[in-house]
Amino acid sequence: MLSTHSSARPVVHAMATPFTRLGAGWTRFWFQPQQTSTLGLFRIAYGVVVTLWTLSLLPNLFAFFGDDGILPQHPEDGVGAWGVLELSNSTPLLIMVFVALLSGAVALTVGFHSRIAAVVVWLGVLSFSHRNPLVGNSGDELIGNVALFLMLAPSGTSLSLDRLRSVGRERFWEFPARAPWALRLVQVQLSVVYLSAVWDKVQGEMWRNGTAVSYALRIADVGRMPTPGFITHSVVISELMTYGTLALELSLGILVWNRVARPWVLTLGILLHLSIDLSVLVGFFSFIMIVCYLSFVPDQTAGRRVIQVRDWYVRRREARTAAAWVGAVPALVEREGGDPPPEIHHGVGTRVIGHGRSGERERSAGEVPEPRDRGD
Repeated sequence: MLSTHSSARPVVHAMATPFTRLGAGWTRFWFQPQQTSTLGLFRIAYGVVVTLWTLSLLPNLFAFFGDDGILPQHPEDGVGAWGVLELSNSTPLLIMVFVALLSGAVALTVGFHSRIAAVVVWLGVLSFSHRNPLVGNSGDELIGNVALFLMLAPSGTSLSLDRLRSVGRERFWEFPARAPWALRLVQVQLSVVYLSAVWDKVQGEMWRNGTAVSYALRIADVGRMPTPGFITHSVVISELMTYGTLALELSLGILVWNRVARPWVLTLGILLHLSIDLSVLVGFFSFIMIVCYLSFVPDQTAGRRVIQVRDWYVRRREARTAAAWVGAVPALVEREGGDPPPEIHHGVGTRVIGHGRSGERERSAGEVPEPRDRGD
């Protein structure tokens, strides 16, 4: 009896191990804290895109969304098509929503009351997208979805005015660790976008017979620039572009989760979206997709790059200051009269930065000083 009981315990433990590992992996993926450097960069990039998206509405604001425009009344598309502009068709409300959206986009970019700004952006993008779906595309919907994720994330924790106000300049360049589950939602969203796009495309006959890309490039109304005829009329090139797009989008949806393949597929994805934006008028779709790529940048890499850019800027600024100081001394001496001080010789000087007049430590004014604040 004892023997049977003791032999059964390893079996139960072996059966429980896969589930334990699965649960640990699930917890690690969604909730293990990581530095918020990636989230900060992502918030800034998204804020720039949504600010430009909002400004792009201004030239046709009343024509597209006003009560005298192409769609005078808010469409009745069901419970999911709600928005602030559904409350009234008045011009003052339209202007208020636009100003609020633009203000929220700028505030989100600089990280000023980041969570509230994300809520304002989400409501604004949703309101305009639902007010006139005839002038939008899938990129507008993705912009709204990302605003929702940022609304749930601690997006103002790093590289923001919120951070500066809370800890001051001394600790501004630190990246506190937080659970990355909201950023994971962006990653999952990106993968789902590609996989669903491939699924929808293979349902169409032109994507199956290899002519879809050639057909899209020959639609003059949505073309940004004319495509040479030898590309659009070549069967081989058309099939390569069509099937290559399907293969790349499928790879982006799957291989983006592989650390080794990720840099390669994301690089190809950037080239794909840039080529699409150069060829076809797709609004901000390509830009928001590229911004979502930032969610896959490792937090350590993002933090290191941010510090490198900061140090480069500080060195360049201090070098310009030193050069301006050297150039200003001769003019000052000439205005005051007398000979230049011994530290200046033919425009290249040394500046005493030690203590007292003995000049225990001197440095050429042309040398680049080390940054004083490294955020350590």
